[in-house]
Amino acid sequence: MFARALLPANSRRARKPAELLLVPMIDIFTVLVTFLLMTAVFSRITIVQLDLPSASDGKVTEPTFRLEVIVRKDGFELTNGTTSIAAIPKVNGEYDRKALSTLALSLKQDHPQTDSASVLMEAAVPYDNLIQAMDAIRSTEVAAAEAGAKPTKVMLFTKIAVGDAP
Repeated sequence: MFARALLPANSRRARKPAELLLVPMIDIFTVLVTFLLMTAVFSRITIVQLDLPSASDGKVTEPTFRLEVIVRKDGFELTNGTTSIAAIPKVNGEYDRKALSTLALSLKQDHPQTDSASVLMEAAVPYDNLIQAMDAIRSTEVAAAEAGAKPTKVMLFTKIAVGDAP
């Protein structure tokens, strides 16, 4: 009883529990989300549409020329389906995509009506090399005839089928 008498009068009342203020927290989260959205890097993903043949396509016609690019551990091998056209070995441990594009350009000039090709890959070759081979035979840039002009993009073999190498 004696201890109570020493306490001030306003401390005898029961204290109210403190309220949780959500407004400052919502403000912080709004600023944080805005900052994260402004600094985020959005990568560009390219999707290639591959047309796969089906059994309901009807009559099968054999094309006059069919380019096959086989991606092997040692380099690229180009065939027309039955006979070998060329072999492009690796240069300094890297695939020679420039030589592949140049050869594909010369084959396209010989067979301008053909726009389909096959890219076949060995099992031990990394997938990225398949994509790079597809890009090399799909299109290339040709230097302009006039000096100082921009190079023009030439479409080569745009319809590409993918498969396993024999």
